[in-house]
Amino acid sequence: MRPLRDATALAVTVLFSRIALAEDAASPAPAPAPTEIQVSADPPPPEFDPPPSVSPQYPARLVEPWSDADPPAPMQRHAIGEMGVRAGLEYRAQLLHINNLSPTTETARNLEWLEHRLRADATVDYRDKVKVVFSADMLDGAVWGDNGSLFGGPPPNSGANINARSPNTTAPCVTYRAGDPLDSNSYGYGLCAGNQLMVRRAYGEVALPVGVLRVGRMGVNEGVGVQAADGDGRPNRFGISRTGSIVDRALFATKPLEAFKPPALRDTSAERGVFLGLLYDRLVTDSPQAFGDDVQQVAASVRLLAPKHALGSDLHASLFLVHRWATGSTINGVGVRAYSTFGHFRAGVDGALNTGSTREISEAYQKISNDPPSDQSILQGGFRGVMRYDHKLFSLYLESDYASGSDDPRARATLSQFLWAEDTNVGLLLFKHVLAFQTARAAAAGTELLHRLGATQFPTTAIDTRGGLTNAVTIFPQADFRPHRDVLIRAGVLFAWTATPLINPIASLQARGSVDYRDDLVNFAGGKPGTYYGTELDARFQWRFLDHFIFDLEGAVLFPGSALQNKDGYAVRSYMTQARTTFFF
Repeated sequence: MRPLRDATALAVTVLFSRIALAEDAASPAPAPAPTEIQVSADPPPPEFDPPPSVSPQYPARLVEPWSDADPPAPMQRHAIGEMGVRAGLEYRAQLLHINNLSPTTETARNLEWLEHRLRADATVDYRDKVKVVFSADMLDGAVWGDNGSLFGGPPPNSGANINARSPNTTAPCVTYRAGDPLDSNSYGYGLCAGNQLMVRRAYGEVALPVGVLRVGRMGVNEGVGVQAADGDGRPNRFGISRTGSIVDRALFATKPLEAFKPPALRDTSAERGVFLGLLYDRLVTDSPQAFGDDVQQVAASVRLLAPKHALGSDLHASLFLVHRWATGSTINGVGVRAYSTFGHFRAGVDGALNTGSTREISEAYQKISNDPPSDQSILQGGFRGVMRYDHKLFSLYLESDYASGSDDPRARATLSQFLWAEDTNVGLLLFKHVLAFQTARAAAAGTELLHRLGATQFPTTAIDTRGGLTNAVTIFPQADFRPHRDVLIRAGVLFAWTATPLINPIASLQARGSVDYRDDLVNFAGGKPGTYYGTELDARFQWRFLDHFIFDLEGAVLFPGSALQNKDGYAVRSYMTQARTTFFF
């Protein structure tokens, strides 16, 4: 059991871009003639020798070692007088097929759909110093076809299926199918109203004489982290990213040490140096007339960037500190991220720790357990470590991951379950689909139970992992082969254990009756809590064409362990295939 997802996703590795100090920001750029139109690419990173291991398929400057470093296509700046416009567009279509999504039941086993996503990015600037940035996803996850309702609720088919004329915007979701609504087995995949438009970036940015100020809706962090992922580009080694982690924020970033240097020696670049970020987030606004019911957050981050250093290149080291508060809850977070390149080798770590207390969970769950509400301590942690060796033709990659868990659903237990960002993928099938499906069904049944018991808060919805890694210890060796600059072949073996025995907190609370609560614990399949998720085999084939088109074919096989078995010790193998086309400009 753990606090609400939004009460634990505390990553704030701050975005720093185009840090400008006094001389750079104050001096106006010469204005071209009013009718002149100029097109130029974004300024390149500072010159340094890329590691010889970098394949021509990849950008010369790789970032996080756990990432494919496949950013969006660079957006060119189109200058019209002193104004500038950048735009980017990406369309993705994906086919997903899974056999035995539910390894322990005779129903809800198979899954298949085709889905869309169109992403549009745009930036308008004045002298490249005052900007408005926009990014939106359209038809994200919308299935191909369907002739249901165009607007509003779940789509009953309109007329006969054979008469369907126009596609729709519905999306697959876990919903009630048949049977007892309090039984998780009564839920499965169906169609829900889709989100036609999701605004993921809408903020203003200005390069002040002392730094950069951003205000609006933006990514929680930059890159792919254990607590947040920006969702930009195609960073995951397996699978896709969706919207990413977003937040409504005011952020100020600067290079404080440069102020102590003579003006001629000040470094105003965004690619090297020491950076400081300060930010304020408004996470929840309930009643506009009551300030105390809001959820707010302040944070600070320090970052060191060094394109070259004594032992290698591309050094990134950052530390963030967060304080979040709301009525009855206080949470503090700390995180570190560090990675660098050492010739043919790259290595990196990313970790986070959350502490604090809250009454929100116990106040809701007391309607199930009859335990009196209490302040529950929060102690959660997550970690990722990666080592890799890159050659022009191949790469060897080793990843180890951790997310703390909890096997105590009682109201006085410490909330220790850590949930990774759902767009930070670990494998293809186990966490992204099989465990996500089990937890989504448990969350739906638990939320229905709280509704019937008259609860006003529903932390049961946070049981749904939505594909994020949680309560896990993994080892994930992988290998890449690049026979051609436009072809990638990748394979990996994921070994996954639980950090604590895996339980369904709602079903375990309902079953409680023994003197020792551990005697009544059950997992999401109704079996005894196990400690091994299973072994997953993953594979990926990718072909690129003209740097604007990608075809991906991926597959996975899951051999389930004790954590996924039912009370009879039964669980069958699961199989997954997905094919994807991506067009980007």
